Amino acid sequence: MRRLLIVALACLACAAVGARTGAVRTTTTCDAASPYDNLPDDAALQACLDAYDAVLLQPDRGPGYVGYLVANTLKIKRAGVLLTSAAIPAKATILAAPGLDSSMLRASGVDGFEISFIRFDGNRENRLLRDKPCSDQRNSRNVELVGNGFSVRYVESAGAVCGSAMTVGDSAGFTIANSLFYDNGRQPEDANGIAGLWADGLTVFKCVDAAIRDNHFWDNTDVDLGVNGGSKCAVYRNTITHAYQYAFAGLVIGDPTRSGGEFSDNLVSSGYDLLGFGIIVGCHPWTQCGGGFASNVVVHDNASFGAVVNFAVDGVNGGSIHGNTMRGAQGSRLPNCPGPAADYTAGHATGTALQGGYTARIFDVGLACGARD
Repeated sequence: MRRLLIVALACLACAAVGARTGAVRTTTTCDAASPYDNLPDDAALQACLDAYDAVLLQPDRGPGYVGYLVANTLKIKRAGVLLTSAAIPAKATILAAPGLDSSMLRASGVDGFEISFIRFDGNRENRLLRDKPCSDQRNSRNVELVGNGFSVRYVESAGAVCGSAMTVGDSAGFTIANSLFYDNGRQPEDANGIAGLWADGLTVFKCVDAAIRDNHFWDNTDVDLGVNGGSKCAVYRNTITHAYQYAFAGLVIGDPTRSGGEFSDNLVSSGYDLLGFGIIVGCHPWTQCGGGFASNVVVHDNASFGAVVNFAVDGVNGGSIHGNTMRGAQGSRLPNCPGPAADYTAGHATGTALQGGYTARIFDVGLACGARD
């Protein structure tokens, strides 16, 4: 009966996909991989991803559930692949094995895929490289995606060692929605003084004709949501919360590599000294910006409460900032520039229609903090 139920659910899910795409789909529940033991499942899962259009994995159905253990990076190689749960809305878990030395899943230059109802667990506390910071040579992100027209929805990504719970590279036409990104990376005070183990929730390097909406981020340790921007990039109705872990910023908007993007109706909140910047437009406090300017972003009707600086503008050229709400600034822990707390600051903004009521202040790396020059 249990096997029949799984097959029936698989057929229903693939019928829905077939209706959406207008194509006949091949499907599998990938029974060669078992989430009820401690044996690696990546070889079996990879074979299923390579051979089938839709791979439907089992969620937790009772005692002994571990999740699908991956000791080598899973790769989506074919356009249009669906990776999802066999019993939605219950989520299947993909778990990083202790010896995994790279990302859990990667799609590189693949279009039209969907990942939904999957929980990615980076298994940070049990990873052999848990105390080794990410670098150009060492990649411990959970998920890496590059492609056009893909969809990520109802996904969770947590427990990344460092880097990010999910990154999006040179991509367009995608949607990331209704997903959770939380408890990724560690600050030095939680890592025996080791720096460089912090992690973002979601890092988007290119966002063209794409939507990032209705996601929830909490207690990540670098930036919860960082989006470089791009033409027709819409980032809205995301929620960012910090109640237990410190992060440098909640929402970081734009950098010099992209132009455009609309950011609206996002909500950021923090406990005392748990978030440096609530929302920052431009990225001058980070060395990677090189002092460059984001351009032509529109940032409106967002809210930020309880961060050290609730809303900052530093490194933007063009665009508009209006209708945002910020109050209750508290604490003093800021990247590069300790305190004082402020609700709204602006510095290094040219040709931009700024919302009124700001304090002039800059946060550039290597420069004295203070009044705008």
